Amino acid sequence: MTLVVLVVVPQDGKYLLVEECDGTFCLPAGRVEPGEDLIAAAVRETAEEAGIMIGLRGLLGFDHSFARLRFIFVGDPAILGMPKRVPDHHSRGAGWFTKAEAQTLRLRHQEVISWIERYEQGTPLLPCAAYEPLGLAERDPQLR
Repeated sequence: MTLVVLVVVPQDGKYLLVEECDGTFCLPAGRVEPGEDLIAAAVRETAEEAGIMIGLRGLLGFDHSFARLRFIFVGDPAILGMPKRVPDHHSRGAGWFTKAEAQTLRLRHQEVISWIERYEQGTPLLPCAAYEPLGLAERDPQLR
């Protein structure tokens, strides 16, 4: 099963969106690397794709299919700065967009707007502290 993280990053009524190499826009997202926990993956993917360091506020939701489990976080910029402007193998760059502006972009998938709307509706966040990177079973053989 593939683990994937996405991050909604709001700032002053705008949202951080990444321009993919194919010209579509999406939330910062990517696969969790072997041995990496979800929180580290969300921070790393946002830095690689958008050039913005973040702190995570909480988990907005998750979804799954037969072969993929995705975790959607909400993060805040750790340092105010300009998003990535120089293309590389991760993305063409990133920018801050209002929801209305995002709706005019060529989105990778309409879910970009759905996750932004879910955030704007005040959906309660699961605290990051609820996530146990190693899992209780890793530390307690009785739970296996």
